[in-house]
Amino acid sequence: MKHAFFIAILCAPLAFSAPTLDPPKLRLDGSAQPLRYAVDLTIVPDRDTFHGSVDISVDVRTPAEIIWLNAIGLQIEDATFRLESGDALPARTVPGGDQFIGFAFDRSISGKGVLHVAYQGKISRNSSAGIFQLKEDRETYVYSQFEPTDARRAFPCFDEPNFKVPWQMTLHVPRDDLALSNTPVQSESDEPNRMKAVRFKPSPPLPSYLVALAVGRFDVVDAGRVGPTPVRVIVPKGKSADAAYAASAIPQLLKLLEDYVGMPFPYEKLDSVVMPVSDFAMENAGLITYAESSLLADPASETINHKRELAGLCAHEMSHQWFGDLVTTAWWNDTWLNEAFATWMERKIPGQWQPAWHLDVAAVNARLGAIRDDELASAREVRQPIENNDDIANAFDDITYEKGAAVIEMFEHWIGEAQFRAGVQLYLKQHAWGNATASDFEAAIGSVAGKNVAPAFNSFLDQPGVPAVSAELKCGANGSSLAVSQTRSLPAGSQAQAQAWQIPICVAFEAG
Repeated sequence: MKHAFFIAILCAPLAFSAPTLDPPKLRLDGSAQPLRYAVDLTIVPDRDTFHGSVDISVDVRTPAEIIWLNAIGLQIEDATFRLESGDALPARTVPGGDQFIGFAFDRSISGKGVLHVAYQGKISRNSSAGIFQLKEDRETYVYSQFEPTDARRAFPCFDEPNFKVPWQMTLHVPRDDLALSNTPVQSESDEPNRMKAVRFKPSPPLPSYLVALAVGRFDVVDAGRVGPTPVRVIVPKGKSADAAYAASAIPQLLKLLEDYVGMPFPYEKLDSVVMPVSDFAMENAGLITYAESSLLADPASETINHKRELAGLCAHEMSHQWFGDLVTTAWWNDTWLNEAFATWMERKIPGQWQPAWHLDVAAVNARLGAIRDDELASAREVRQPIENNDDIANAFDDITYEKGAAVIEMFEHWIGEAQFRAGVQLYLKQHAWGNATASDFEAAIGSVAGKNVAPAFNSFLDQPGVPAVSAELKCGANGSSLAVSQTRSLPAGSQAQAQAWQIPICVAFEAG
């Protein structure tokens, strides 16, 4: 994700315990695990509410009289739990504060079953949290934005990245509207009152924050195929001509990304959906959303700067389809794994595509900007612990994006471009369709490189600051030596505790 005009936040340390009647404090306890979701939503874009139901296949691993889920602002109408035996137990709702809801039963349940919940939710007009509405040229469109913790505004769910399972979406929308989700349409049928039901194919395993939808009178620009993958640009009505450059660039950049990661695009289709806002992008699996100003431009007046920015942003969001979507971080403390990699790729891939743009210079400028932030005594570490509701928001900044990208680039230079790429490919293959951590990434890189890179890598991830390295050549009767020292680089007058980094250094000299 690059930007959003509003994000609601929830974060917490990992915990596991037997379920209680008390709501969770920050995270779900893990005693109940989702296996798959079937979501059914009725959405009319110009309304303020939507109706929904969700069937969650659940494995209740610890016997309990209550299941806690995430939910915000949903009015629950009915809830039952259907056991494998076929018995259906009615559930009563238990308030869980502003982030959770409990479903309680008259007796203890365990094992696998299906939790069915019917409810009503809100379509927001003033933020992008959850399901929201935007207008342009008298047309009304509905979109979703669930990262990091706003899927719970659309359906009761296990709204954490480590809960990664298949989803199937059904949308009931006006007949003249186009309905979109992460997967291709499986079936479509007319309903009364000029509505239609659009059922989408089941998705591969996804965390809740990457589930997405869009509804409205869109125009569709066909951008061809990359291998078997159909590529489209979905634009507000009447904007097709302004998508010409995007429709040309996106398939070419996608092919270069496939070549780099050594595997095809992981989803059945790729839609790039345009939103009438000025600053927004989100890497939903198979359905990436972009701000109109980022993706569209009049071909007669489009500037080279807009083309460069478009290519970088598209490369960033498409690289997330592997780094973040195919392989998802286990928890938000590794947000950098997604965002730093995508930031690095937003210059690497367009730089291969258009060498004349000299995006290596842009990378230097970005790195210098990150260093200025990192030199401050108050700077945070890249891989920060997530301990309260604000930490996750703080992770979406230049330290994560630009310092993280600079660290990746530094280690690529140390290990070698070919070996680093092979390590990236190994990491993606080892953890495809699952979750992973920074340690998993370092292990894959180290396995290919033949050396343990974790201590050096972690010295840049797990502490703030940037080292200032000094080198002094010392000549004596018994030969010469190079003395290398390091201190933390700080603005004049600032103080911070002493730190040390493991720094890859290469020294070249001429033999005398």
